[in-house]
Amino acid sequence: MTAAATERRRVVVTPAKVVVWVVAALCLAYVTWQAVGNFVGVSKSVADFNAFVHKNGGTGLETSTPWVALVIDVAIAPVGFVAAWVVSRRMDLVRTVVVFVAALCAVSALWFTLLQYVGTTLRIGS
Repeated sequence: MTAAATERRRVVVTPAKVVVWVVAALCLAYVTWQAVGNFVGVSKSVADFNAFVHKNGGTGLETSTPWVALVIDVAIAPVGFVAAWVVSRRMDLVRTVVVFVAALCAVSALWFTLLQYVGTTLRIGS
């Protein structure tokens, strides 16, 4: 192996890269916090609605909780962070920033899409 190949394989952790990781982690933690809130809120709303409908004899109006979409919604941000970290761990600072910005954009787009999907699949109050 040449010295250049050894240099490329070595993971260099600089304070600037740590700042990028921390800022990305905070942004993605916010997305995760919102997703957990949606998970709890939607599941509680559906359970309350189903209890109300069942109590008043309208069992045909009960709706199911979109569990798969809610679980994926919670898992998106941690998976996005890990994927961005694995991809960028041997890159320089500028490329690391680009990878994490792309990951934040992808996570946000998928998160909002799932949020819209959950909202359109529920029949609460209609």
